[in-house]
Parts: sequence; C-alpha cells; structure tokens
Amino acid sequence: MVVIPKTVEFQPGNGTRYEVTMVDDPHGGILVVWPKHATYRWFPQSLEWDPQNLQFLHGKLNVYDMAAIQEFLNKSFQSGF
Repeated sequence: MVVIPKTVEFQPGNGTRYEVTMVDDPHGGILVVWPKHATYRWFPQSLEWDPQNLQFLHGKLNVYDMAAIQEFLNKSFQSGF
C-alpha cells in the first residue's frame, strides 16, 4: 500500500513550481488541490495522462499544468512517493 503525502512541492522543468495538497475524496479517487489555481480528482490506478484519469473540477484550466501534475503524480505513485 502506498501512503500518499498530504502536501508535495515539485518543479518538473517546465518553469513552474507546484505545491499541491492531496486528500482522499469520499466520491472516489484523491482530490488534488493546487491552491489559488485549480482542483482536480486523480485516480492513482491510471498510469497514462488522460483527461478521464485526472479530472478538472474547478479553477483555471490549463492542460499543460494538468499534464505536468498528472505525470508527477503517476511517477511518484509508481515509485512510492
């Protein structure tokens, strides 16, 4: 079982610094909150970037940020955070 940290800070090399907070979502998956920017629902079982796997819930929609966050989450989940 992988323990998911509550807050993670990372820079994927695209010039943006991300600090996201993750909490269990009672409706399934994990809520990923990027404060002042966006909120997503992520399903750790998904290993490829797909809009169906990281769902945008509200905030500023930016597909580049969304892809960078999902790539980081998937790599971290596979390696055990």
